Amino acid sequence: MSTTTLSAQLTSTTQASPQRCCFLLHVRPERLTEYVEIHQRVWQEMRQALTDCGWRHYSLFLRPEDGLVVGYFEADDTAAAMDAMSAQEVNTRWQAEMAQYFVQPDGGAAEVLHQYFYLA
Repeated sequence: MSTTTLSAQLTSTTQASPQRCCFLLHVRPERLTEYVEIHQRVWQEMRQALTDCGWRHYSLFLRPEDGLVVGYFEADDTAAAMDAMSAQEVNTRWQAEMAQYFVQPDGGAAEVLHQYFYLA
């Protein structure tokens, strides 16, 4: 199966959900400790903006061996919640601060994963 065919299948599956979102980031291994520490003290205004934009059950998971971060959140409409968050001034500041920790070639933008199975 080609990548194009698989991508089409993933985006058209009946088990896709506009209410759940999963994404990947990669943290620079030499910055992992500091990155985790910062997330123990997320700015209150950032936390409030996430809530105000509809983000719920937001979790980050880390694989320390290589800095892989898996993020997950729920919202009534995850695309709308991400768009709303991207318009927040506090998010712009937070992302600028966090960019130094990521190895992504595009400056730290998350890779969003497609849901293809869900057991309710």
